[in-house]
Amino acid sequence: MANLYNLKRFDLNLLIIFECIYQNLSISKAAQTLFITPSAVSQSLQRLRVQLNDPLFVRAGKGITPTTVAVNLHHHLEQNLNSIEQTINITGKTELKKRFVVYGPQFHAMPKLTRFMDTLLEDPSMEVIYHDTATENDQIEDVLNYRKADVVFTLENCENRALICTPYCDCEAVLISRKAHPRLGDDATLEEILQERFAVLQSREHQIKEFQKLYISARLSERNVAFRSSSLMSVFNIIHHSDLIALVPRLVFERLKEPLNLKQINTPIPLQKFTFYMVYSRASLTSPFFSEIIKKAQKETKHSQKKYQKQNHK
Repeated sequence: MANLYNLKRFDLNLLIIFECIYQNLSISKAAQTLFITPSAVSQSLQRLRVQLNDPLFVRAGKGITPTTVAVNLHHHLEQNLNSIEQTINITGKTELKKRFVVYGPQFHAMPKLTRFMDTLLEDPSMEVIYHDTATENDQIEDVLNYRKADVVFTLENCENRALICTPYCDCEAVLISRKAHPRLGDDATLEEILQERFAVLQSREHQIKEFQKLYISARLSERNVAFRSSSLMSVFNIIHHSDLIALVPRLVFERLKEPLNLKQINTPIPLQKFTFYMVYSRASLTSPFFSEIIKKAQKETKHSQKKYQKQNHK
């Protein structure tokens, strides 16, 4: 049984602040997450250092790194704090969350992501708000730390102790044109492709920019770009109405090829695959509501992928 008198003498808020620093490895980010000043975080850390007789965090390059005492403290704290929060949720008069905010790319036509939305909307009291990351300037860490989003889907692999980042699905790029293209058939050589004009998707996503940079420099350095847009649908629309060609995500192309009369152009050039990641705050898993959504979404994505593959084989 815990010694309640000793606990009363100890400021338990110091442990919460410590855990937030540990997850972010940054005093400023911990302050942003807890909505307090960096000075308040530093003062609390200093008090905990005195009580535990250990520096807990030391400078390492431009950041900080935990000491062995801090690592052990985190190991014991992580589950205990989760248990405390769950106890508060059980005994408190909490209401189910009615709004779920998702940040993601314009590639929301892909089966797994649309199924994730379906999973959320199965709750009749749920309101889903979807933000297009192409129109947002905030970093993923800031979006989640400031609680602007519950989940972020991105092409960037985030490495942050406070976040969970898991591979969600893969997507490959394909070269497309309209079916009635006057010069290109189902197959084309590199020389034939370079004689055409291109539509290009402009994106801030690191993987897309790297793909465009490497692909252009290695294979298509002489291509003629006639149209640029940050809207994927605008790229598809211009392909539908003109003789331009474009590199687009296969998953979206498969959904739009029939209504927009598009075709894939087979080339001798191998195209790169992209990995989409699902990112959310580690602290969010302490909410039974959020945890249940994540578990259900992970289960349903397998079903949706099988269903999508069946439809395309018919």
